[in-house]
Amino acid sequence: SSHFGFVVLAARAAPFLSRLCGAQCTSAMKTVAAVVGALCSFAQVTHAADKNPLGTVMSLLDELRAKIVKEGEIEVKAFKEYFEWCDDTAKNGEHSVKTATAQKAKLEA
Repeated sequence: SSHFGFVVLAARAAPFLSRLCGAQCTSAMKTVAAVVGALCSFAQVTHAADKNPLGTVMSLLDELRAKIVKEGEIEVKAFKEYFEWCDDTAKNGEHSVKTATAQKAKLEA
């Protein structure tokens, strides 16, 4: 029943999406809607079994998504730290060059 709701939602969203992305998307959206409908029908048929293989796949995909999001957050944090280090190093280098240039001029005078 929840799968049927998803199919209905996808069918209702199709006209909006076709206006949004133009006529090129229409055939692709129909194909996607057909595939989603077939998967949902398959899920409803296999739901009667004790262990739903499609449910297992969806669970694995959810776990993979969570893992990817977590790794992405870690990478963003690491990149920010690296970017700050680069900025600090560049500022320190610029300051060292200015100081050395000023000192050189002072010593030459």
